[in-house]
Amino acid sequence: MAETPTYGLFVLNLVLLPGERVPLHIFEPRYRELFADCVLEDTPFVVLYSEDEAAAPVGCTARFEEVLERHDDGRISVVVRGLDAVEIVHEANGHMYYSAECRPCLDDPVQVDEVRSATATARFVALATEVTGHGEAPEGDHGVPLSYVLAAHVELPARIKQVLLETRDENVRLDLVIRALDHELAAAERARLAAERAPTNGKVPHE
Repeated sequence: MAETPTYGLFVLNLVLLPGERVPLHIFEPRYRELFADCVLEDTPFVVLYSEDEAAAPVGCTARFEEVLERHDDGRISVVVRGLDAVEIVHEANGHMYYSAECRPCLDDPVQVDEVRSATATARFVALATEVTGHGEAPEGDHGVPLSYVLAAHVELPARIKQVLLETRDENVRLDLVIRALDHELAAAERARLAAERAPTNGKVPHE
């Protein structure tokens, strides 16, 4: 039987992916307690996406990686790093914050398609070039699947990131990332063209 360790839950309207680093602002007493427990016991916790009071069935284990600032009123600004996808088995008690027994979500043993990997990377570079003028593929933590690495460096909708987190086939995830990057690239190109045409009231100048 798979091990089901108990983790504290940080419930947010945010999806954290393995290898992703995000800043968090901790101000609620229950989450300040969660932070203290995890730091003192050197244990991970789970970032769990919630929308309209409905929590997702899969979250991402994480660690507090850096404290950015401690405020006089007890608030804490931190950076957390995503580790692994886990499935929520059932809730547990004993703390101010929510906690639950969680089951590790292991990826299917598939051969990752090199063409998909190359296509996804090329789409990311194209988007980065369109938005920033400088395109370069990001480097991820060792062992983190490429789909997560690319998705973590783009501002994708939470619902898309949650699907990625719940998907266990890396090739399927890469297909999802390619489609998402295509959508973001098309939107960025439309925004650039609109900005270029704005001074001419939308009219294309004659040669």
